[in-house]
Amino acid sequence: MRAQPLVSSHTKLVTTQIEPAQVSSQAVPQTPAQAVQSYVERQLSHFIQELTELCAIDSGTYYKIGVDEVSFYLAGRMRGLGMDVTHFEHEKWGNDVYGVLKGSGKGIIVLLGHMDTVYPIGTAAARPVRVEGNTIYGPGVIDMKGCILSAIYAIEALQDINYQDFAEIRFLCVSDEEISDRHSKELIHQVCQDCHGVLVLEAARENGDMVSERKGGAWYRLKAHGHSAHAGVEPEKGANAILELAHQIVQFQSLNGWRPGTTINVGKITGGTVTNVVPDYAEVFFDVRFLANSDRDALEERWNQMLQQKQVDGVELTLEIDPDGRDPMICTPSNLRMALRAQEIAHDELGFAVKHGPTGGISDANYASGFGYPALDGLGPIGGLDHSPKEYMEKDSIAPRTALLAGLIADIGVCGNVEP
Repeated sequence: MRAQPLVSSHTKLVTTQIEPAQVSSQAVPQTPAQAVQSYVERQLSHFIQELTELCAIDSGTYYKIGVDEVSFYLAGRMRGLGMDVTHFEHEKWGNDVYGVLKGSGKGIIVLLGHMDTVYPIGTAAARPVRVEGNTIYGPGVIDMKGCILSAIYAIEALQDINYQDFAEIRFLCVSDEEISDRHSKELIHQVCQDCHGVLVLEAARENGDMVSERKGGAWYRLKAHGHSAHAGVEPEKGANAILELAHQIVQFQSLNGWRPGTTINVGKITGGTVTNVVPDYAEVFFDVRFLANSDRDALEERWNQMLQQKQVDGVELTLEIDPDGRDPMICTPSNLRMALRAQEIAHDELGFAVKHGPTGGISDANYASGFGYPALDGLGPIGGLDHSPKEYMEKDSIAPRTALLAGLIADIGVCGNVEP
């Protein structure tokens, strides 16, 4: 992928002035995580202001202008932190932004996030960020503009205490996470090369859990080709594609839960033209989640056997597999060590308990883990109801979760890995 300079003629870069840290007579916190928590608590109003500005930009995956505007904003913030910043320009999709900060330690840390959202143009204006008590509502506040900001503030706070005990912090924000047609997979692979840990910035679960394991995902389209005929005069001359597809859906759905953790969802179906014509074509889309690649392979084998069991003569079936499916994020020993170290930092340094566990959702952690690198996810602030009008972030989670992220950066940076 080729890096190119960008011209921001259509983009206004929003900037926020950050107040210098106030001099305190109290003792300096003993750990980087504690220092970061104090810093973010002082800067919380600025954080919310920036979050409001970012979420005021429509950045649905297919809206290149908006995604590019977010990328320019983040590039400016990264440069303000002293990062060497590269834009990766795309003609069709939003531009990816990548920053690198050099230090003096041993560890190479990758921070991985995404700038795109699922919301259509106009959502930002119709539903601006609002704060109600401890809850911040708005499109993209937790998935994942607020989580990217959390990483920005983690680095900023570490610089505030002149912490440089890392070899590199690599910060990649991609523009295509919310769709299956991915252009950034190879870029993610390149950025992860030789790193000691990938910290993925998806939100903490609603209960505060980190994510140490994710299911894999695969997407399929089943096509049925039949023969059309007049539904009243000579229906026997037709071959009903919808009817055969309905039979196949019921057959395949019977495998839901066939292996532990395997789920099948019929997500979209189309077919036919008008009601008085036997339909000659129909198609259906399936979403499949699984715990291991062997589960997916066995399911496909059984499914192909089922496709031979047809009910409507004259209908031909074609199964297509989306090439952008994702392998599962397995809780490897390295992933587990990072999760356990995060629990220690949270408990011993920041005074709160945090758990880790699996989820059925997929993220770019699936890629990082599949490439063979230690990965931990769910490291953003706490929130939920992603992709809905009620998407939210818990305000009082911003400082402690940013501090936890910074603590992991410091731990990996100083030694090159996370010890159990």
